[in-house]
Amino acid sequence: MLKQGSSPSVHKTPPGPRGLPIVGCLPQMMSNPIQFLSGAAREYGGVVRLGSVGPQQLFLISDPDCIKYIVLEHAENYTKGSNFKDDTIDLVFRNGLVSSEDPLHRRHRRMMQPALHRQQISTWVNLMIEHIDQMLKEWHNIGPGVPIDVTAHMLRMTQKVILKVLMDIEGEESAELTDAWNIIFAYHCARLWSWFKLPVKVPTPKNREFLQAVRFIDDLINRKIQERQQSGEEHNDILSILLKARDESGEPMSQEQLRDEINSLIGAGFETSGMSAVWTWYLLSQNPSAESKLHEELATVLGGRTPTAEDLPNLKYTRMVLEETMRLYPVVWINSRSNIADDEIGGYHIPAGSLLILSPYVTHHLPAYWENPNDYEPERFSQEHSIGRPRHAYFPFGGGPRQCMGDVFAMVELQLLFAMAAQQFRLRLVPNQQIEIDSRLTLRPRHGVLMTLEPRSSFANDSKVDQQLRV
Repeated sequence: MLKQGSSPSVHKTPPGPRGLPIVGCLPQMMSNPIQFLSGAAREYGGVVRLGSVGPQQLFLISDPDCIKYIVLEHAENYTKGSNFKDDTIDLVFRNGLVSSEDPLHRRHRRMMQPALHRQQISTWVNLMIEHIDQMLKEWHNIGPGVPIDVTAHMLRMTQKVILKVLMDIEGEESAELTDAWNIIFAYHCARLWSWFKLPVKVPTPKNREFLQAVRFIDDLINRKIQERQQSGEEHNDILSILLKARDESGEPMSQEQLRDEINSLIGAGFETSGMSAVWTWYLLSQNPSAESKLHEELATVLGGRTPTAEDLPNLKYTRMVLEETMRLYPVVWINSRSNIADDEIGGYHIPAGSLLILSPYVTHHLPAYWENPNDYEPERFSQEHSIGRPRHAYFPFGGGPRQCMGDVFAMVELQLLFAMAAQQFRLRLVPNQQIEIDSRLTLRPRHGVLMTLEPRSSFANDSKVDQQLRV
C-alpha cells in the first residue's frame, strides 16, 4: 500500500514526463488524452507529475489506494477541481450537485437521497419497462439487415425515461428538451479540449445557439416547478419528492436550487446509461461466448417473459456483463480534484492548490489489478474473482461523498434493458466500421455504432413478450 498522510518533512516529487514551460504536458494530453494518460500511468506509476499549467501543478493519480484516500478518507481536503472544466459548464449546472461544493453539496445530497433510494426506484420499474418495450416494438418493425445507429436509439430511450422520472415530461416537450440538451452537449465537447475559447458572450452562431438552448431548458424547468407549486398535484417523479424535501433546519430548496438540481440530473441521466448500453451492445457483438452466457441466463431465469424487479438479483451474469462494459468503457472517464492544503499521496508531496486528475479509464486498464485488461471478461465481477481486488480499482460512478447518486437507477435500467432486448434480438456490427473512442467529454464512439437487428428465433414469435408488464 502506498503511503498517504500529512506533508513530509522532505518534499519528494513524483516522477513524470518532461513538460513544457507554462503549459506542462497539456499539449500532449489535449492531443490524445486517453493514450497520453494511460501511457504515463504505465511508465511512471500510480502518482505522476504532469508539469505545471501556469502556477498550478498537475498530477495523475491512478493507484486505487491513493484514489480512496482522495475521494473518501481525506475528502474534506479536496474540492471538485473546477479548473479542469470549461466555465460554460457552470452556466448549465450552476450550483447543482455536478458543480457545487460543501456545505451546499452536502445539504442538497442529503435532501435528494430519498428520491434515488432503491425502494423509490422500484416504483419506476414499470415505467422503464414500458419505454424499453416501446423501443423493441419499433425494432421489430425495422426488420433484419437494416442498419441502425445504436447510439441514437439508446440515448433516445434513456432520455425519455429520465425526463418522465424527473418531471413527468413526455411527448413533444420531451423531444424539445432532448434537442436542447444535445446542442449543449455538442457545444461542451467542442470546447473542452480546445486551446482557443471565445467568451460565451461573443455572439458567434455557436454561442448564440448554446445560450438559446440553456434558456429553453431553464424556462421549461422553471415553468414545471411553478405549475407544480401552484397546483399542488402529486406526481410519482423526482420533482415532487424534491418539492417536499427539507434540510435539517426545515428549509426547502429555493426555486433556483430546484432548477439547478433537476438540470444536473438531466445531464447525468441522459448520457451515462445510454452510452453504457451502446458499448455493451458493441462488446457483446464482438464476444460471442459472453453473449451466449447472457442468453443462457435469461432463458433460465426468465424463460421468455418480461423481467420484474424481483428478477434483478437473479440476473447476476447480466449485471456482470454491464460491470465489465463500465470497466472497459467508463462513460465518465475522467474527473479531477484540487487540494486545499498540502498533502502527501503515495509518499509524494502534493502542494496545495494542485490539480489532481483521476481517471476510471486509466485505473480500469492497469495490469496490476486486471489480468488481460483489454479483454472483455464479465466473469471478473463474480464473487470469487473479486476477492482481494482494491475497492477503488473499479470506480465508474466515482466514490466517496461525490459518488454518483444515480448509480442504482442506472444499473436497474440497464439490467431491465438487456434482460428484455437480448431475449428478442442479437445486434450485429455492420462490417468495415472503425469504432474509435471520442473522449472529449464523455466516452463515446466517435462516429456512432451501426448495427443490424437479428431477431432471436427462440422468442421472436412468442406473444408473451409483448403481453402484460409485471413488477
